[in-house]
Amino acid sequence: MKTLSRKQFGYLCLTPTILIFAIFGVYPVLRTILISMFRFRLQTGPTKTFIGLENYIRMFSDTRFFGALLFTLGFTILTVGCEVVLGLLFAQMMNLPIKGQGVLRVVVLIPWAIPTMVSGFMWKFMVHDQYGVFNQILMSTGLLDSFIPWLSQDGTARFILILSDIWKTAPYVSLLILAGLQTIPASLMEAAEIDGANALKRYFLITLPLLKPVLATAILFRIISSFKVFTVIVALTNGGPGYATESLTMYTMRTYFDAGNYGYGSALATFTLLLTCVIALFFTDVIKNKIDAGRRGTR
Repeated sequence: MKTLSRKQFGYLCLTPTILIFAIFGVYPVLRTILISMFRFRLQTGPTKTFIGLENYIRMFSDTRFFGALLFTLGFTILTVGCEVVLGLLFAQMMNLPIKGQGVLRVVVLIPWAIPTMVSGFMWKFMVHDQYGVFNQILMSTGLLDSFIPWLSQDGTARFILILSDIWKTAPYVSLLILAGLQTIPASLMEAAEIDGANALKRYFLITLPLLKPVLATAILFRIISSFKVFTVIVALTNGGPGYATESLTMYTMRTYFDAGNYGYGSALATFTLLLTCVIALFFTDVIKNKIDAGRRGTR
């Protein structure tokens, strides 16, 4: 009886995973791309009409699409930027050799452990214009003369949505950065201190450069996640007021299920996927270059 080689056995073990990925990952994507080239509306029945790239061309004249795209880009830039800055701060705090460090880490990570939908409803309750704690505190301290309808105005609704996402996800970023901090050799810091480098110089000249691969990875994860933002929007604003907080993902979902326009909805989903892939490939290349540069630097 012929025995399998090590390589053949490895391929055999990977076969179930590859099949599952092909069925639930590759096929839906290919199917979505295919449907995006048809005029396919639920109201007109199962008939599909091939229209090529017409659905994609339609995007350039769709003001609602551009509104959702701009909101998604702005949301991503602001949340990811703030989360990285706060993540660096929290990670540095959690890395300090102090008493109660374990308790500190638990407290910092609590927001991340709360389910996104629950977190969204918590924030919705806190910013309620009549009985929300935000208005109560601001009124009691004299900073406000009247209640602010936080979720009924475009600017404040976007602000609360971004703030809630930062509160929820900054601990996750800090956890990734903390793992990177703990890989930095203590001897390197001691040598720099002996050479006269103060804490600020050690942080900017040693710590941050060594954290670049970790930071790039954290930014990549958060950008991909932010581009798919949906749950917290449903819980807090449901895309309102109007379409002020409608993301690409939410617009795609509404085009699919509310409007029943599968063709255009598939085009929106394909565009979002391609944009996310381009960003992911860019940051993957950045991560690879940083790791390679780090390896060359240690030789």
